[in-house]
Amino acid sequence: MQATNLETLVTIQYNFDQPTNRAQTRSSKWEKYPPGTIPLWVADMDFEVSPTIRQALADRVAHGIFGYTKPDLEWAKAVTDYYQTTHNWTIKPEWIVWVPGVVTSMNLACRAWSQDHNKVLTPEVIYPHFHSAPTNNNKQCLFMPMTYAQGRLRVDINSLPAKPHQDAKLMLFCNPQNPGGCVYTAEELQAIDAYCQQHELILVSDEIHADLILDADKKHIPYGSISEYALNNSMVLGAASKTYNLAGLACSWAVIANDELRSSFQKAMHGIVPEINPLGYIGTVTALQTERDWQQQLLQYLRGNRDYLAQEFDAIEGMNMLPLEATFLAWIDVSELGLENPPAFFEAAGVGMSPGAGFNDANFMRLNFGCQRAVLQEAIARIKQALANR
Repeated sequence: MQATNLETLVTIQYNFDQPTNRAQTRSSKWEKYPPGTIPLWVADMDFEVSPTIRQALADRVAHGIFGYTKPDLEWAKAVTDYYQTTHNWTIKPEWIVWVPGVVTSMNLACRAWSQDHNKVLTPEVIYPHFHSAPTNNNKQCLFMPMTYAQGRLRVDINSLPAKPHQDAKLMLFCNPQNPGGCVYTAEELQAIDAYCQQHELILVSDEIHADLILDADKKHIPYGSISEYALNNSMVLGAASKTYNLAGLACSWAVIANDELRSSFQKAMHGIVPEINPLGYIGTVTALQTERDWQQQLLQYLRGNRDYLAQEFDAIEGMNMLPLEATFLAWIDVSELGLENPPAFFEAAGVGMSPGAGFNDANFMRLNFGCQRAVLQEAIARIKQALANR
């Protein structure tokens, strides 16, 4: 009998427990609070970028010249291949518009597609830029009510404004939801799409956490894949920045299938939005093309962090962590603690979290657990001690 040659695939094991000192790097995350405070606020992980991405960046740095950089068609194809392989969505390279960040894209959408309306639909409880983008562009926020039913913070589809088309043309949407980590189901997205069709709305979908799904039975669905109307009346935003910890390189993309919408969006960019730097492109494309193993191991580590926090907060009277389907951002109800100023209380304990008031729900605090497990253990110990001493 002929012998069979078996190829053994060796996967590098990454050590997410290994800390890296970020002091004196001008880190926005680490320089917000006094020394000694554990910063668990902004969505910036404390894990080193993968060796493959670092090497690609080092190779580009070795060239020594960093002039204006024109997007390559192959880079757009890296995005289309990513959507096809990861999310089973077929799109075209010419639909890709490169933008320094998703927040920039939301502001541009308000500028380009909402000129004749004075309001923009946006989730009532959401990360702060969803509320500032309309006001930055002289619009009012038309809040979409939220629900916490089944422990999932999401838009309450059954309570949406009855006639938004009189005041609004644009809807801002976030999937997975930040904060709360809800992954919208196909049925929920179809209901949103039906609402948009009924009122002839354009939807901007921030999907920057699409590859940070923690629940094995959940799946991210790009909004543009829901229907032909959704495809032609939406902009899907993505980036490698959250999943691969590349936020400082300022590179994201917008998928805009509609030629007219894409043209007006690009026109709004002219003279305002800077070109993306070459390292941003290299880091992003390398991540999309090569880093599946790193991402899968990251997810496993983040699941462990989530489960650790859920267990710990479940044992702390007065603190209730919402079940989390995606992201590395825990949403914690602290209302039962009866604190006069929750952010100040936790900061005095040496733990810096994002105040829920900034997301439009002051009952909560948001905690970034994209860090070493030992850091979370110390943070929990500090919180317990502070609560015991009050």
